[in-house]
Amino acid sequence: MGVRRTRRKRAKIGHLALVGAFLIGLLCGYGLSMIPLEGKTALSEEELLEWAGPTGRVINILAVASGSQPLGVVCTLAVKVAPGHGGLYMDIDPTLVGFDFQEASRVAARVAAKKVGLEVAEDGVGIKGVDIFFRVAGPGKEITVEAIDGPSAGAATTIALIAALENRQIKPDVVITGTIQPDGTIGQVGGVFYKAEAAAAHGAKLMLVPKGQSKVVMYEQVTRRIGWFTWTTYVPEVVDLNEWSENQGWGLEIREVENIDEVMELMLESTTP
Repeated sequence: MGVRRTRRKRAKIGHLALVGAFLIGLLCGYGLSMIPLEGKTALSEEELLEWAGPTGRVINILAVASGSQPLGVVCTLAVKVAPGHGGLYMDIDPTLVGFDFQEASRVAARVAAKKVGLEVAEDGVGIKGVDIFFRVAGPGKEITVEAIDGPSAGAATTIALIAALENRQIKPDVVITGTIQPDGTIGQVGGVFYKAEAAAAHGAKLMLVPKGQSKVVMYEQVTRRIGWFTWTTYVPEVVDLNEWSENQGWGLEIREVENIDEVMELMLESTTP
């Protein structure tokens, strides 16, 4: 319902669209996209919470659903850790997870290991002496998308894993979109406007984005006509997402971050005694 209301608001504002920025993001592989798949049923958030249990951690991840028009959605990622042999396991049934998402999780595991003082497994995939389990829930029954792919949930995955390893809680009203690099820096992503729109509709109060992405390029559709000829062009305009959020009444602050240390400070509660 919140997404529908936001759509109507956006339709009243001169048909502004993030067409160019979104397409560039997808071409560069920076977007976390969701692909429609028939015959599959995504896990519900309730099922994911039950699976995670008290020792696991659950975090919201932002995605862009495919379709006639890009649509930001909020999915849920759960992680559990247990003593083991350095394995990293991702559930792909019923929620299907793409290759880029899986690779980002491997990088997240290596970064998380360094941050909590553990050794990376000998094969370089997981964490020595620890088995890691991931599961993902889709955005809900009203959106028929179940496959998730792209590296832009890397930062969120890293935070969830650190929280599980250190027995720390994730602040529920803070979300992040950003890739995770092996050195812990947060890399740029696509579809930031759509993700911010979805985060606001979901009730988030703070959204963390990579450095330089609190402002986005939007394209205003301009139609011109001379005689029998009509043509449409798109005029670029740089929009400050914090100003946009304020004008739309989103109640969402967008803040730039550069590395996982900054993200930990903003997203994690103090260590539980």
